[in-house]
Amino acid sequence: MKKLYRSKKNNKILGICGGLGEYFEIDPTLLRLILIFIMILTGIVPVLIGYFIGGLIIPLAPKGHEESHYKKLYRVKKDAKFGGVLASIARYFKLDPTLIRIIFIILMLITAVFPMLISYLIAWVIIPEKDYIEIDINN
Repeated sequence: MKKLYRSKKNNKILGICGGLGEYFEIDPTLLRLILIFIMILTGIVPVLIGYFIGGLIIPLAPKGHEESHYKKLYRVKKDAKFGGVLASIARYFKLDPTLIRIIFIILMLITAVFPMLISYLIAWVIIPEKDYIEIDINN
């Protein structure tokens, strides 16, 4: 049976998003972006409290624990309109970038622009950029 651990290698603060990424075999960067978006929508304090409680409950990965392999999320310039964040998310999920942009605009209108704009700018900083050709060879 698969066990949930905090990641020792793929951590930014406590390794919770890294551990969840390994458990669900998805890029922890996506989980970090979702966490930041939820923090912006609900307020920072409740999410931080939940995050630190998770840090107390979820055990740290043991020494012999193997990391799972998952597809990584990178920003690419191909199909990019502004920053490449939405095009990269579309590429990760194998969707049309236009569909992701429409969903993003609808969410911007629903959330009064600010939360989605801040989330986009943070994603621009968090998601690593990589050459498109290099990604096709390695992923």
